[in-house]
Order: sequence, then C-alpha cells, then structure tokens
Amino acid sequence: MELTKEKALELHRQMWTAMQKSLGDNPDAEERAGFKYKWCNEHFPEDSVYNDCFLCAYAMPEWNKRKDKTIDSCRVFCPIDWEKAGMKDCCAEYEGGEFYEEAPISEILDLPEREGA
Repeated sequence: MELTKEKALELHRQMWTAMQKSLGDNPDAEERAGFKYKWCNEHFPEDSVYNDCFLCAYAMPEWNKRKDKTIDSCRVFCPIDWEKAGMKDCCAEYEGGEFYEEAPISEILDLPEREGA
C-alpha cells in the first residue's frame, strides 16, 4: 500500500477514532492489536498494512528509499510528532508497555503532525 503523508494521517486518525468509540479510551494492548488488525482487513482487504499501522505503512517505504539504513525509520519518517508526548516514537516505553499500547487513545489522537516528516 502506497500512502501520501496526508492519507496516512487521515487513516491513522480514522482507525484510532473508531477504536476509541468501540473500545473506550483505555483498551489493553491485546484489544488494540486485535482492533487494528480487524479494522485494516475490513477497510483494505486487498492490501497489507505494515504493522496494521498507516504511519508505519507510510514511513517504511520512505526509509527503504534511503541509502543510509542506520537511521531510525520512525524518528525520521513517521508523520506524527511523538515528542510532544515526551516519547521518541510510538514504541517508546510507557507504563510497562509501548506508548501506542498503553497511552489513552485521546492522547494519541491529540498528537500533532510532525514538521518535516
């Protein structure tokens, strides 16, 4: 699946908003993973969405275009500014898990677009 930055952000917000409406603001990591998998398969049955995440699906092809593979794909290409939440990326440690697994969904949805991504 090829995504523009704008489309990746739009789909990211649609999926997490739907998750919040369906599961509440604080579902556990397993519920989130299951929801993401199901949502991506229902909305894009013909496409594989990398990590069931539209941000990852956008960032990885951008990273793959680079010759220097030592750079962190998320920190450089993810279109969300995770640093606004004090995190280096969505997988940063947060309350015993990773940020995207444990943070309230409202916090995830409130994060702004990262400049320059």
